[in-house]
Amino acid sequence: MFTVKGTDPSGRVMTFACGTDEQAMEKTWELRRRGFRDVVVVDPKGKELGDGAFERSLEIDWE
Repeated sequence: MFTVKGTDPSGRVMTFACGTDEQAMEKTWELRRRGFRDVVVVDPKGKELGDGAFERSLEIDWE
C-alpha cells in the first residue's frame, strides 16, 4: 500500500491510501491541481519520496 501525504491550501496535513503506484501517482497530480503543498509518497517499504522524485522513480516512458 502506498500513502500520499500533502498540506492543503488551508494548512491541514492530509493522508490518502493508494493501492498501487499508479493510483499514488494520479493522487499526487490531483493534489497538486487542488493546490496542495509538500506532497510526498510513502512506498510499501516505508521509503518517503517527494512527488517529482516518486514519478521519476517509476521510469515511465511518456513518448
